[in-house]
Amino acid sequence: MDSPFSCLAEPVDLTETFDDDLLVDLGELCCHALEQEGMEGNWEVAIVLTSDVHLTDLHAEFMNIAEPTDIMTFPSDQNSGGDIVISVEQAERQRHDDGWDLHAELRFLVTHGALHLTGWNDASHQERENMLARQREIIASFQSSEPSSSR
Repeated sequence: MDSPFSCLAEPVDLTETFDDDLLVDLGELCCHALEQEGMEGNWEVAIVLTSDVHLTDLHAEFMNIAEPTDIMTFPSDQNSGGDIVISVEQAERQRHDDGWDLHAELRFLVTHGALHLTGWNDASHQERENMLARQREIIASFQSSEPSSSR
């Protein structure tokens, strides 16, 4: 028998830029992505919105790459879940690639991080294409499940 799914996704805005509505939205999207991937059990995820400097330091420490990046994920060793760390500055720069606003880019990155926590990999070109397509599907299903809003 499948164990029930529960999710607590806590956004933390170290940039002190975003309102509570956006943070709640990102947390709900993360849980939606995990549920769409068929995850079971009790999931706890921290979504950390931070600066280029902070994420570049983490990138250097954990990947030995001293360059900015948009997102890193850190799966938990003890529980289901982990941390999704996003550079808001990098998200702001790359959102223009798809003509999105910052909220849409953050949604895309949160979904990307949630997929990494479930085991998705984007090391090869084909894996990345598959992952990006799945991100779009999950975001579309999340948006279609939202009450009518201006988003």
